Amino acid sequence: MDSCSTSEHKLGKDSPSNKLLYAKDIPNYKSWVERYYADISRLPAISDQDMNAYLAEQARLHCNEFNMLSALNEIYSYISKYSEEITAALEQDEQARKQKLAYKLEQLIAAMSQES
Repeated sequence: MDSCSTSEHKLGKDSPSNKLLYAKDIPNYKSWVERYYADISRLPAISDQDMNAYLAEQARLHCNEFNMLSALNEIYSYISKYSEEITAALEQDEQARKQKLAYKLEQLIAAMSQES
C-alpha cells in the first residue's frame, strides 16, 4: 500500500513490523507503480463505444463470478468516501471536462443517496 501512496511515511520504533521489514523495498515498488501509471497515461484514449463493448463482453464472460449489486455497492461506497477528491481530479482533466464527468458523477451520487 505504501508503494501506491503519494505521501511519504515516516518510520519509527512504533511502526508496524511489516512496514519496517519492507521499508527498503518501497522506493523500488513506488517507482514501478509510478511507471505503470505513466505508461497508462500515454496510452491512446478509447471511444465510449469501444469501452462499452469491452465491458459488455467482460460482463458476459464473467456474469456468474461475482454479485453485480455487491460490486456496485462497493464502488458507490468508495466514490462516496472520496467524492471531493474524485470530482476535483475530474475537473482538472481536459478529457473529463469535455465529457462533463464531474457533473455526471455528482448527479449519480445525488441519485444514489436519494435511493438510500
